[in-house]
Amino acid sequence: MIEQAGQRNPELAVAALEEHVRALEGRLAAVADAVRVLAHGLEDLPMAGPGGRPAAEAARRAYELLLIEEPRRSGPQAASPGA
Repeated sequence: MIEQAGQRNPELAVAALEEHVRALEGRLAAVADAVRVLAHGLEDLPMAGPGGRPAAEAARRAYELLLIEEPRRSGPQAASPGA
């Protein structure tokens, strides 16, 4: 898509590339947040008392962080489950 736009209009190609980079930066930030939450939950695991579930709670929060980012995606990939 970006290549086709660049053949017709270089400015349009640059704008499309910038939009793509912004989308990737948003996804990367969401993944980084999810990993941070998971790591924090796992480091607390050995010290958790009976019935404590920090890893499960961290996994739930990490999943929510990724779900929050998902609606921001655009295009046909957004409709694909598990993408």
